[in-house]
Amino acid sequence: MKIAQHPDNQQAIAACEDAPKLALCPYCGGTVILRQRKRMNGECVYFWRHQDNLQRNCNGRSRSASA
Repeated sequence: MKIAQHPDNQQAIAACEDAPKLALCPYCGGTVILRQRKRMNGECVYFWRHQDNLQRNCNGRSRSASA
């Protein structure tokens, strides 16, 4: 997931290098963690993932990356 909500003011925040480490899922309200993955060209890609793989029924888990 590329967009999450700030835990203090529920503003939308994009997954990027300077984003907070914890945020809220916009679909279920669960805690999400900022993660990063390195591409083969060395570039880092940032995304949000549910904490401890919880909230398995969240609609945000099954959405495509472009949504």
